[in-house]
Amino acid sequence: MISKIFVMLLMAMFLWAQAVCFAATTQVDALIEKLVEKNILDRQEAIKLKGEIAEDEKIIREEGLKQSLPAWAREMKLKGDLRLRHQYEKRKGSNTNAGNTTERNRARIRFRLGAETKVNDQTKVLFGLATGGTDPRSTNQTLENSFELKDIRLDYAYAEYAPFAWAALLGGRMKNPLWEPGDLLWDTDINPEGIAAKLSGKVNDKLGTYLNTGVFILDENAAASDPWIYALQPGLKWKFNDKVSSNLAVSYYGGSQVKGAILDNSAGSNTNNGKRGLWYGLSAVSPSAELAIKDPLQFLGIGLPYVSFFSEYVNNLASSKSGYLAGFKLGHEKVGNTGQWQLRYFYTMLATDAWIDIFPDSDRYGGKTGIRGNEILFTYGLGKNWALELDYYRTDLTTTHSDSRVKTENLFQADLNFKF
Repeated sequence: MISKIFVMLLMAMFLWAQAVCFAATTQVDALIEKLVEKNILDRQEAIKLKGEIAEDEKIIREEGLKQSLPAWAREMKLKGDLRLRHQYEKRKGSNTNAGNTTERNRARIRFRLGAETKVNDQTKVLFGLATGGTDPRSTNQTLENSFELKDIRLDYAYAEYAPFAWAALLGGRMKNPLWEPGDLLWDTDINPEGIAAKLSGKVNDKLGTYLNTGVFILDENAAASDPWIYALQPGLKWKFNDKVSSNLAVSYYGGSQVKGAILDNSAGSNTNNGKRGLWYGLSAVSPSAELAIKDPLQFLGIGLPYVSFFSEYVNNLASSKSGYLAGFKLGHEKVGNTGQWQLRYFYTMLATDAWIDIFPDSDRYGGKTGIRGNEILFTYGLGKNWALELDYYRTDLTTTHSDSRVKTENLFQADLNFKF
């Protein structure tokens, strides 16, 4: 027994010397075989020792490679996702004439790759690439045109400076800094461009406060003033106990040169005056709230992990038009492993001119205002970090648009989502 311990110590010293001198693995294997021949080690011990040495050498090589990189590269974190989608959509008018109904089936993909790296202890840079065209509300690519190459574009790129744990300043094309429980106002693919600040505070262990604010550029005009919007969002997070929590915020949106602006990527649903652009400006108030409960039916012996109820409202004072969203989420709070599931439901109404029509969810009748409808979404985890998602929208137009014959859209999406 003592001889074996001595041999193990010798081997540890030998491994250290090999790491320093970067000797070949074959030399280690040869030494182990000699020890087996002399009956100092048996075959099982030799196999185990070879495995341990190989693992140690791998760690040493990886650490050596890591240390050879500059600090920003060592700190870099990568993440991404791939979505495979089948999409069916049908728009039907007030009668059944062939010219008044459109149907479409599409196969689509979405690929996104993001990175985050530290510049220093207070500053980091984040950027991401994604498939898609110039539409800010979609990173989808339809499979078409004889295997043509697909576009990859800059999805976001911004710097975040956090001089304190409770404060962060952002600048560039950024992830949306504003909290929203649904997608009444903002499509989840929208990444605003401009500057923003995020502040947070803690009153006590149960009550927290936050303030999100930003100034976002809509367009650049060489011969006129640029249209832009600003947002101010104070909020409260209240944790009643270990199982019940809430989030409440009131947002105000204002703008400059929005009235009269002719904006790219508009859904064409807001009132405009031809070449003179939007008829109304933006001065909108939007309260939103969410109540979340963990194990809500535990007292009945029913294993429902999570449920939340949420709502949003918007009133554009410039047009006296409004909209709202209400819904619920039940199942698991997040779906990341096999067997986890989640069901979500949304009811949405958004009047014409209640909000700028380049921002709402593009899957809800092309992102128009002047709509009302239902959405039901089911997600099921097929494995770690990949899931099946089934999403159904039924959306009605509530006002007359250029395609006024079309009144109802049914949209169904079947997705496979892979995250890494």
